[in-house]
Amino acid sequence: MKTPSHDASIEPRWRLLAIGLDPDKTVPDLYGVIHDGEPDTPLMIDGRIVLFTDPARAPELIRQYGGPWVADPMEVSKPTLWCDVAQALHHLSAGGMDSSASIVDAVNVLLDLVRASGTAIVDSRRRALYAIANYCTTSKDLTKYLEEEGDHSSRELVDAVLWCVGAVVVKARIV
Repeated sequence: MKTPSHDASIEPRWRLLAIGLDPDKTVPDLYGVIHDGEPDTPLMIDGRIVLFTDPARAPELIRQYGGPWVADPMEVSKPTLWCDVAQALHHLSAGGMDSSASIVDAVNVLLDLVRASGTAIVDSRRRALYAIANYCTTSKDLTKYLEEEGDHSSRELVDAVLWCVGAVVVKARIV
């Protein structure tokens, strides 16, 4: 039995999330799984976001903790969602061209994870993150955005991303 979705165009499924924190690593530091739907929801244990270091554990963790969505299809053999925090922070600090869409990907995932954690994000941070995600949906030129918004924008965005990482980590369970 498939989980009903609020949007008929979205077929619910589990997807593997890769999280990059260390800029010197070429492989993700952590993994998670997200149930695609409206809204996208991470796998949770006792109200905490499940993160792990071995991506091969994803199917087992979904079977164990997937709750009502346990029977939904799994797309977890390789990451299909990316949250490269290190790369996003680099672009938000230095500008340049974000040809890999690291900012929009990281911001969207972080906002989903913060929402799932139940932690309230202040409006100024939320607005800043939505503004950069919306901009990066249509443009890759971060230098232009940061020049137009001013130096405070870069600091505000870096602060917002780091706050989100902290909010997620304190509500995570690494298994």
